[in-house]
Amino acid sequence: MDRIENEATDTFMLNAKFLLILIVVIANCIEPLMHQSKALYSIYLGIYTFHIPMFVLVTGYFSKSFRLDIPGIESLQKIFYHYLIFQSLYSLLDLLVFHAPGVHYSFFIPYSLLWFLFSHFCWRMLLPLFTKMKHPLVISIILGVLIGYTPFTGTILSFSRTIVFFPFFLAGYYIRLDHVRTIMIHRNRWLFACCMAGIVILFNLFSVDPKWLYSSFTFKEMGFFHWYTGIYRLSIYLLEILASLCFLYIVPRQKSFVTDWGKYTVYVFLLHALITKTAISMGLFTYVHNSIQVALVLLLATALTCLLSQEIVRRYSRPLIEPDLNYWERWIVKKYRI
Repeated sequence: MDRIENEATDTFMLNAKFLLILIVVIANCIEPLMHQSKALYSIYLGIYTFHIPMFVLVTGYFSKSFRLDIPGIESLQKIFYHYLIFQSLYSLLDLLVFHAPGVHYSFFIPYSLLWFLFSHFCWRMLLPLFTKMKHPLVISIILGVLIGYTPFTGTILSFSRTIVFFPFFLAGYYIRLDHVRTIMIHRNRWLFACCMAGIVILFNLFSVDPKWLYSSFTFKEMGFFHWYTGIYRLSIYLLEILASLCFLYIVPRQKSFVTDWGKYTVYVFLLHALITKTAISMGLFTYVHNSIQVALVLLLATALTCLLSQEIVRRYSRPLIEPDLNYWERWIVKKYRI
């Protein structure tokens, strides 16, 4: 029975994982267009209220088996490899091709979406420490608020995002089968729809700065100097939790091709920006003006996500994304007969 329940939960989470990477690609395609209309800006804000927290939560869920043993160290090695290679690759491409504004070329400032890799590495390293605490989630939320008061920039080593989103990683790590079943069974369509609409309306009414949702800036960097600014972050946490529950409502429970594609989201994550940033640098988004053209962009974003999930893409990109990192270890053992 436990095995069946585990499979059902993994299916649910893999489905969520694929939908989230799809939403990531869509959000990156909306970003160059979001100031064209109020509707696109609202969609962009709505997406950002849940897609990073939920992606972090799902990542935490699939980190349940992590320990600081040999398999655990190998997983850290793979994450570090991805960061090293793609930080170098994207920085070089930006210097030569993309020319994105405001980019600082430094190994210690993750390029664009690569912050997630560095933070993922840190989250796993923090797990053994926090799992020994009595109230790890409460402590992580307190740290997520306090980090905003630090006097230095939050973008260095994605320090701010690492701490701010860590509670969601812990929540994913601790989530149990009965929690997921409750989310899947006890759900009201209209309640969640109204809740999501209310969140978007709130963000627009109060003109909330998207930087609050990025979480990569300290309070000082966002122009807030009051002692009570941390209450704002607690409010953002609450809205992100509500929006995440709304997202979970649309996640299918049945196993399908989406479930299989959910196993390979790392390919979509690491490769899609090569396409989207090339399109931005070529000025293709400047030709998008009306709703039909926007709909076409969203369809192309969906097609790109599906394409990068295919076996043929994995086959040719696997040497770069999933190389045999144990080769050198085996070579040394063989050479020196250790």
